[in-house]
Amino acid sequence: MSGAIRGARILTPEDTIETGTVVFDDAGQITDARPGAEPRPGADIMDAAGLTLVPGFIDLHVHGGGGFSLATKDSSEIESYARWVISRGVTGFLATVFASDFGEALAFVGAAGYVSDWQPEGGATILGVNLEGPFVNPRRRGALPKAWVRAPSPMELAALSKASDGSIKLMTLAPELPGAQELQQSALEDWITVAVGHTDATYEEARRAFGAGASHVTHAYNGMRPFHHRDPGPVLAALDSPQVTLEVIADGVHLHPATVRAIVRAAGPERVALVTDGVPPAGTAQEGFRVGDEEATLAGDRVLLGDGTIAGGAATMVRIVRNMVEWGAASLSEAVRMASTVPACVLRLEKKGRIAPGFDADLVALDSDLDVAMTWVAGRLVFARGQHSN
Repeated sequence: MSGAIRGARILTPEDTIETGTVVFDDAGQITDARPGAEPRPGADIMDAAGLTLVPGFIDLHVHGGGGFSLATKDSSEIESYARWVISRGVTGFLATVFASDFGEALAFVGAAGYVSDWQPEGGATILGVNLEGPFVNPRRRGALPKAWVRAPSPMELAALSKASDGSIKLMTLAPELPGAQELQQSALEDWITVAVGHTDATYEEARRAFGAGASHVTHAYNGMRPFHHRDPGPVLAALDSPQVTLEVIADGVHLHPATVRAIVRAAGPERVALVTDGVPPAGTAQEGFRVGDEEATLAGDRVLLGDGTIAGGAATMVRIVRNMVEWGAASLSEAVRMASTVPACVLRLEKKGRIAPGFDADLVALDSDLDVAMTWVAGRLVFARGQHSN
């Protein structure tokens, strides 16, 4: 059924409409978004007065949440996560996968590939697979299982891509490793976006990778050679490469707020993709989960291995968007751009990430506290909180 959302403040996010109406058709595409836009006769009309309507968030890097893991052999668990995460404003995500070994990884990407590129009833769209490793530097593996790390191999990437039914959309690579250049070329030929991460690359090595087609950075400053004024490393190489986007985990654990502000100032909001790096306990009271053969524990806002290594994120995307605003790192429009528009561009999704005619009606209504009040995916209301559920 066609529909309309009336009376909201709308952040497109390039423009702000103080009070407007978003109209969408039976196919879930936006047909109009402006003050005074008129819905079709018989359209289902929702009142969003007092709320701010923004494009749905897209999480490029997430391992789970709500008690559900995305590194699983059970596709239905991924669907369950998709139905949970819409309450946090996420309307699309990449199932981010690592594993204890290569055989397990084939099973994990197979399960994720089976449900990729579609929307489970009442859930977010599963946009594909993000492969975090295994072709990374063992010195910078962070919480990735030791047995997961492997030398770059185009044949092994081809095996993973085949197991996923071509659903790998993003992968992390350490460009300084022998064979990395050949592997990067293979990935690009397979339409996989290559991210530099879990890497000990120097500034020069990272610049060469970006010059050869890598276009993204996995969780900036985490799992990589740190900045030094005589050895600036991969983040500075990314900042000096205008076509490169950077993942930022604005949870106050992975990055200090001042670091987040500095990255946004240097790169601009059009080159920053907010991600959660969320793990299964995120958004729950669950305290522990397995990372390969190790136990990780959620303590407050930190997820740690026994040796103190950070093992993912506990913050949800709406919390991260709120942090960006509260820390003075971005306006709400800029934070929304980083949580929606930029991730859509990274994945070359031409109909997501904006509120404009021709775009998918993947929408989130935020209240004055920047909590999620309602979520729509392809024009269907999939979540409503409290009084908004009536």
